[in-house]
Amino acid sequence: MQISMQDITSRAEPVPTRYEQAYETIREMIVSGRLRGGDVISEVKLAGELAISRTPVREAVKRLVASGLVESTPRGLRVFRPKPQDVAEVYFLRAAIEGAMIRAACLRIAPDEITALRKIHTRTLEANGRDDIASLVALNGEFHSAIAAVAGSVRAENSLMALDPLVATYRRLSLFAPGHRAASIDEHGRLIDLLDARDGDRAEALMRAHIARAGRRITDAVLQIDPAGDDGEAARQLANLDSLDADIAAR
Repeated sequence: MQISMQDITSRAEPVPTRYEQAYETIREMIVSGRLRGGDVISEVKLAGELAISRTPVREAVKRLVASGLVESTPRGLRVFRPKPQDVAEVYFLRAAIEGAMIRAACLRIAPDEITALRKIHTRTLEANGRDDIASLVALNGEFHSAIAAVAGSVRAENSLMALDPLVATYRRLSLFAPGHRAASIDEHGRLIDLLDARDGDRAEALMRAHIARAGRRITDAVLQIDPAGDDGEAARQLANLDSLDADIAAR
């Protein structure tokens, strides 16, 4: 019996199902901003755009609801529109978790993993030179995920994965301003140097401040977009972020 190369490839790399393709496509539409917070989710319209039946779209939307990217409202399904306090709280959690993870990574990281991070950083610098926001968002996530993987804590990594669908929708807001973007990219380079030096104290402090600053920028942006959405809790959450940012000055 002859086995074609196509057979071998298909066995080694299973073709994504229509449901998986629909999920990834709709998720990317939300993360990239093509579908914005508050936009109505129409399964019929999405099925037409993706040229597939409604069943895989329906299953994909259910998964998006479970991950928090889509919400059910009395008027139907809509893309989740975060309140300012939601953003600040998510970034406070990220700062706490990723600060601890990079400290752990300093004890475990291997030379080839440092090299891999420097390659991501080089690609980030190139994307910034092209003003390629989509690539910057993807590379930012890749950088933070790589450090999380090195830390070796499955539970902590799962906690970050639970936050990631929400974080992904915010990242582009942090990267639009060229000045903030340059500072963020520079901090990535410094984090790699601290990992290479195995300096857990400084790495943890910088990671917490790095994420706290992004959280502050994004929360401020969301406040400008929807000032009526703040019930006063955002200020308290921002104070938490500011405390993490201030920690780096004391080191």
